[in-house]
Amino acid sequence: MPFDIYVWSAPRDLDASAAGDLVQGWEAAGGDPALSPFEPTTDVGWFYRELTKDMPDLDAMSDGAPSTSTKPIWLATEEAQHARVVGINVPRNDPERTGELLEEIYGLAVKYDVVVFEPGRGAIHLPQVEMGEYASATFWPLGAIRTLVAIVIGLAVAVVAWLLGIPLLSGAIALFAAFMVGLFVFTLVAEGRTAMRRRGSAGDVPPD
Repeated sequence: MPFDIYVWSAPRDLDASAAGDLVQGWEAAGGDPALSPFEPTTDVGWFYRELTKDMPDLDAMSDGAPSTSTKPIWLATEEAQHARVVGINVPRNDPERTGELLEEIYGLAVKYDVVVFEPGRGAIHLPQVEMGEYASATFWPLGAIRTLVAIVIGLAVAVVAWLLGIPLLSGAIALFAAFMVGLFVFTLVAEGRTAMRRRGSAGDVPPD
């Protein structure tokens, strides 16, 4: 049975047309999730477990198995499982429920870095990649300011911890603060280079 949304991990280098052909060919051959033309990964397995745990009445199928634990996913001790694909139907007459479901799907898709394909809309997404691109595109200026503030705070914490001289504790705090400062500096430099490349690419486009 065709579904409204399909989720898989690989292949990832497909456009919407190629993804549609792949899904249609598989469904025409019987649509067995275990025989689907997608790579089995634990990311898809955990995606399905968490999705069905958060929304137990969801109309979905997969070659993975739902979680059997009563604990939250992040506390569960279940072994990781591989799954190839998840098919999901979206409620037709409940906009609020549909919004909640799409938010859950795309949030988990970012978390597990999976592909989301909507055949009805002819759309295929890599939510984690798209989220990263959006964060990068909106980094300036507020993100840069926050990063600079974090660098200053990190340096202050490292200096204060080092001056206090508490055995072991001061050194550990100073090292952690220094590590975070290095991470923030790396982020600032990387985003600066990305912005320069983006500006350079825009400058290469001839005017209409």
